[in-house]
Amino acid sequence: MRSGLWVPALAVLVGLAHAQEAAAQSCDPPKILLVMDASSSMHQAVGGITKWEAVQSAAEAVFAAHGDAAQYGLMTFPGAAGGCAPGDMLVPMGADSGPTIVSALQSLVIPSDNATPAGQTLMKASQLAELPDYVIFMTDGWQFCDIDTSGAPRCATSSDCALMGVSTCPTCNSCQGGTSDPACVGQNADGCYCVRSWPVLGVEALVNVGVTPFVVGFGSATDVVTLNRAGHASGIAPAGCDPNASTPSCYFQATSPTDLTTALDTIVASLVTETCTGECGIEGTRQCTSSGWTGCDAPDTVACVTDCGTGIQTCAQGELSECSTACGAGGTGGSQAGGAGGTGGSQAGGSGGTGGSAAGGTGGSGVSGSAAGGTGGEAASSAGGAAGSAANGQGGSAASANQDVGDEGACGCRQVGASSSGGFGAIALFGAALLGLRRRRAR
Repeated sequence: MRSGLWVPALAVLVGLAHAQEAAAQSCDPPKILLVMDASSSMHQAVGGITKWEAVQSAAEAVFAAHGDAAQYGLMTFPGAAGGCAPGDMLVPMGADSGPTIVSALQSLVIPSDNATPAGQTLMKASQLAELPDYVIFMTDGWQFCDIDTSGAPRCATSSDCALMGVSTCPTCNSCQGGTSDPACVGQNADGCYCVRSWPVLGVEALVNVGVTPFVVGFGSATDVVTLNRAGHASGIAPAGCDPNASTPSCYFQATSPTDLTTALDTIVASLVTETCTGECGIEGTRQCTSSGWTGCDAPDTVACVTDCGTGIQTCAQGELSECSTACGAGGTGGSQAGGAGGTGGSQAGGSGGTGGSAAGGTGGSGVSGSAAGGTGGEAASSAGGAAGSAANGQGGSAASANQDVGDEGACGCRQVGASSSGGFGAIALFGAALLGLRRRRAR
């Protein structure tokens, strides 16, 4: 499954005091409208439960994790009239609406003749008096209607075309019921090919009024090409995605109930969570709730690296400890003075001993005796590495020349990074595309 993590990055606070101050600041949780497919095919089983039960389970998980971090609303399609009626708003957007939405999903009865007016519903959402900041659009199938007429079932009515802003209303038939429509030859039996692009038109309409739509396909019978084009039209698909691909490229595709939960949670988490700087400068996250910003949730430890390896620094009382990785204990200094120079000749001094390791650094080598005997018998002898070089001192206590040294010669530590090791976790679609997405303030 292709998926992704979008991490909205707003202003980063500096230090614990700033994080605590931010927690008390007021903020407006974003408005998120769930536009869910309630066509008859949602009764089909996937992963041991029906698709509709999977939607309920995913919604419960999202609200359990982020229930007070957004103003949620629910729209399902088709509407109460059934068939191919554009979707209705079942739960208006508001604070603490999660339990109401779950109850509405659980009590909704899906008849056997519910079609898939996805495009009409997205267009209707773009015309709401109170617009959402974000729409999460989920569907399990094709744009499809089989409106009963005196002839073969039709895909659209004049009122549908008026809603969609289509000047020339298509007259095609749906590809069911033994239709002889040439467009249906060799095509998906659930297709309405003359209106196949309507979900894309709906997404474009949302973008045009400042709403950011997310596209989620569920199951194995989605119209991948149309959803790729819709995802591409959203303006937030990853760079390089192919809107004409026959495999998911520009949208979230869930094939199991677990996938659906992960996709919805990833999207919502990216919209309601911001990065912040916690104690000791370690990066964490915070959420905007109806009572203001939450505190910065940052870890107590951060990875670090020295010349001796990687380790951990712990934040305590506003300060980071030294890196937990230390070098080996110090050894002994050089062990032998150089021999005396020969008369009228040259003699190398004895080899000095190897300096011991310093804590947090590598001890140096003892200096070998090096003076040659003087001319005419004036031999000068050098002490070879007596107790190691001056830099290494007794017991090899000095740090390695390559080691970062503090004011008092202590082991210098370099942080690997100030970010939390946990974070949000990613599901593999969009990736970096989400980094540029900013959580929009509620209108």
